[in-house]
Amino acid sequence: MQNENSLSFKREYDNITKEEVRNMSKQPSKYDLILNAFITLLIEVGYQSATINKIAEKANVNPSTIFRKFKDKEGLLSAVIDRHLNDLAAIFDDALVVTGDIETDLINMSRTYQEFQEKHQEVVLIGLQESFRMPKVSHAVEEIPVRFRKILLQYFTEMRAQNKIKKSVDVEAAVMNVIWLNFGYFLTAIRYDNPELITDPEDFYEKQIRFFAKSLRP
Repeated sequence: MQNENSLSFKREYDNITKEEVRNMSKQPSKYDLILNAFITLLIEVGYQSATINKIAEKANVNPSTIFRKFKDKEGLLSAVIDRHLNDLAAIFDDALVVTGDIETDLINMSRTYQEFQEKHQEVVLIGLQESFRMPKVSHAVEEIPVRFRKILLQYFTEMRAQNKIKKSVDVEAAVMNVIWLNFGYFLTAIRYDNPELITDPEDFYEKQIRFFAKSLRP
């Protein structure tokens, strides 16, 4: 009998194709209900206690539906990761448009980052909280800043070559500053309710990101 605690993440779950996984985030369906229920229970009670019966009850489906479509909890977790990574690729690899204006572009990139993080905040929290017990989820979450860094690195390098930012700008440092600003804002926004610590997203873009972008101009 397969150990329920195993996190081998085989992609051999029954009757579900990669195309179906890609479409999960686009069309509300039983798949979404099941995955969202699973994610909620991971946060509330943890992987061990998130039984198939509890997932089915929260998703308002029959347990047999979960077994038929995902096989087991490993199949569910694999589907959650696939959905996360497919959304990430769609946004950061395909949807970003640059204008060549440093302020506009950094604000747009930051807005895209924040919207993605907010949409997937439960998965991000699981990746942060369960990094040792769920390394695959943690690694999937790490892909967010990794891909963001790759985009920013290419962008800043091109902008410096076009003399749109100072030649003296340390590109690596500038990239990490944008990532830290965005990640710090995201964590603060989801963790704290104190109005002294929280600022409106548009204020963040205007007062933090635009301010930083202006400092890079020649």
